[in-house]
Amino acid sequence: MQISAPGGGERVATGWSGPVVVEVSGATALHEGHLSLSCPSSGYEHRTTFSVTEGRVEVPVAPVEAPAGDCSATAEVRGPLEAGPSDEPGGSARVDFSAWHRVGFTDARISPVFYPTVRDGYADAADLVFGLTAAAEVDLLVFDPVTQRVVREESQRFEAGSHTWSWNGATSAWRRAPSLPTGRYLLAAVTEDPVARRSVGVIGWTEIARRTLTRRSVRTVPALQAERVLRGACGSGAGEAVVALVCRGTRTSYAELSGVVQVPRGARLRRVGSHHDKPAADERPGRVLHDLERLSAKRARVTLRIDGRRALVVEDLYVVWAQRIQQRPASSVPGPEGIVAGEVTGGPGRWHIELAEPARP
Repeated sequence: MQISAPGGGERVATGWSGPVVVEVSGATALHEGHLSLSCPSSGYEHRTTFSVTEGRVEVPVAPVEAPAGDCSATAEVRGPLEAGPSDEPGGSARVDFSAWHRVGFTDARISPVFYPTVRDGYADAADLVFGLTAAAEVDLLVFDPVTQRVVREESQRFEAGSHTWSWNGATSAWRRAPSLPTGRYLLAAVTEDPVARRSVGVIGWTEIARRTLTRRSVRTVPALQAERVLRGACGSGAGEAVVALVCRGTRTSYAELSGVVQVPRGARLRRVGSHHDKPAADERPGRVLHDLERLSAKRARVTLRIDGRRALVVEDLYVVWAQRIQQRPASSVPGPEGIVAGEVTGGPGRWHIELAEPARP
């Protein structure tokens, strides 16, 4: 006699109700079989009888409702049996098994986009929402599909039920952790199902976006002269010590100096006090610096300073101005649309996410 299901050391899910499969060989007549199941740590106990003939018998049992690691099933036949090569002495068989809560994810949703730099009522974090069928230790991951590496990982203990994990775009939970650049990222929650003994998880796309767009334009500042001073060189024009430009904007956007094209290709430079031109490639001001001062909600003052190794006259200085414009943000309410199929493999410090579909949906 032997018990073929559940197998020795097998893990069954809570709620399991069999059947227990008993195989009897060498029976000479109908006998009465006795089956008993017990899980001492949870208090579960079940006893039943069954009719036995030579061969395979399936016996339903009462559901094992609570998890336990010390369950056992014992079957015996009361009556004479012809011994067989696989029979246990005395016509009985026993297996040990365990019962576990099955762990899985349900009702997964994710924010399609979020704006981590905005603190005015718009979404400041992406939410990964999921349900757990049982309590488990869950690894939470942020995966960058461009670099093919996990840029943030943490682990939390969750109870059964619905949960929300919020990610603010940073590489760690540290308050001053750097934020990642704009783009699409994968958020994943992964844990192990103790019954199947394999990883289960939920994966979804989200996007770091900027609510502020930049509109650039080019303006020309003519004839700046670089003169040596103790802290570098200052640009002067029209007899002023520095060049100060006042910009006008709106209440929701204002112009600021974002970059400088110092000298256009083919331009000529000359030393102060010299009338001989020099090729632009020979000498250029090291940097054209700027200071931005907001005078009001609509006005800003920009001060240009030329920090160069030599005193030069720049015939034409091209300045690139940027105007920041706030766009209407997209909805960041979590939904099922961004959830994708895939597999999370590896472990702490060496996670990898492989999607079942193309990397960009």
